[in-house]
This record gives sequence, structure tokens and C-alpha cells, in this order.
Amino acid sequence: MDKILFIMGNGPSLGDIMNNSKNLEFIKKHDTFGLNAAYRVYKKYNFYPTYFGCFDYVVNKSHKKSFEDLVLEDNDIKEFYFIGDRMKRQNLFKESVYNNNKFKKFNFIPTPVDSFSKMSNDFRAFFNAGSSGGNALQIGIMKGYKRIVLLGCDCNYVEEIEGVKKHINHVLELKKNLKHNPNYWFADYQKKGDMFNPPGTSKYQMGSWRNMASYCPSDVEIINCSEVSLIPYFKKEKFSMINIGY
Repeated sequence: MDKILFIMGNGPSLGDIMNNSKNLEFIKKHDTFGLNAAYRVYKKYNFYPTYFGCFDYVVNKSHKKSFEDLVLEDNDIKEFYFIGDRMKRQNLFKESVYNNNKFKKFNFIPTPVDSFSKMSNDFRAFFNAGSSGGNALQIGIMKGYKRIVLLGCDCNYVEEIEGVKKHINHVLELKKNLKHNPNYWFADYQKKGDMFNPPGTSKYQMGSWRNMASYCPSDVEIINCSEVSLIPYFKKEKFSMINIGY
């Protein structure tokens, strides 16, 4: 049976997996792809994904030190996919990180979400699908996974949340810690001082999933296990059904 890959988006529904001991133990037995600021709770859950990445220039720069520490510390993550920032690209990271054998070098090609026209098949030319989740899915396909399951890919973002300051070029900054963040599965996913882009749900998030559905090879099955997800492009299935045969 083909190996399964779980793409772990960070929407509120991921809490249904991470906070259920049986569900968490199940995904620990399989390959997983974690994203962005989720690293903040990995120790708490005694969980590290197989792969980890961030495909957003602003978030890479904002979390640079933490991402570097994650690469260099002793954990179970096998591969890291960080694009760096717009100017330095992957050279944003210090030499010991950039040359670490877990740090994957690839040529990330910025691509307008509406101009994506083919699935990347070579890391020497990796075309941006439009979102971190979409790019993680694209990597999963490139690595040969035939059954890919989306967790926490809810795509129901609240575009404006409290305590956010707007900077130039639409970059946002969280100016205070939140007791509850409606966009993520744990409150401290974003912390005071974090810089990030607006979600851009209808254009970037939905556009990236549409790109993946449009160019996904016919022999790859993509299943969405978020029951509240607004993504219309993939078959939905309850998580309890995924473990049949595994």
C-alpha cells in the first residue's frame, strides 16, 4: 500500500487531531508536513513532523532565529524547506543552517497565483503554488506520495483580527498576545511582534488549492479531512476513516 502523507495546515480544526491522543498517535506513525509557526508547540505534544517548511518571505524573516534553532537542534524532522526572504533568498539563514544536511536547497520561483501553469517536477525550478499548504502538497507529490491527506486546511480565515498594526506593503504585525486567535488551532500560534501577510483567502489560499487540484497527477489521491473546510476542490473524508488499512 502506498505511503500516506499528512499536510498539516494550522486552521482551528487541527486541534481536533492534536488534542485527541488516539488521533495524535496515529499521525505520529506516518509521514507529516508541518508549517510556519506550529513549531511553537511541538515539544508540548512530543511531536515533530517528518518535514517542516515555510513558503512566505515575511514569515521566514520574522521567525528566522527560531527556524535556525529548529534546524540545528536535536529533533526528528528529516527535511526543512525554507525559502528565506525576498532579497537574500535562502542565504537569509546563517551558514551552519544553510549547509546543514537537513536544510533543502531549492530555487523558489515567485509566481502569481493566477499564472501557475504546471506542477513543479524539479527543485531547480520550484514554482510557487500560492500558499504554504499548497507548496507542501506540491512537494509531497514531487516526492512520490500517492495518497495525501489535508489536516487543518480550513480556509475560513478571519481577515482582520484585533491587535494588528499595518505596515507598508500590506505587512501586518501583531502588537499584543491574544487569548484566542480565530485563525489557528492554538492561541499562541502568533505572538506579539510577529510579522505576517494578510491571509488573502479568496485569492491566494483558494487559488493555491485550485492550482494543486488543476495540475495534480491523476494517480495521486488528495483527501481533505477538515469537516469545516471551505476548500471545494478535494474529496472530503472523516479522519476516522483514514486509518482503515493502515
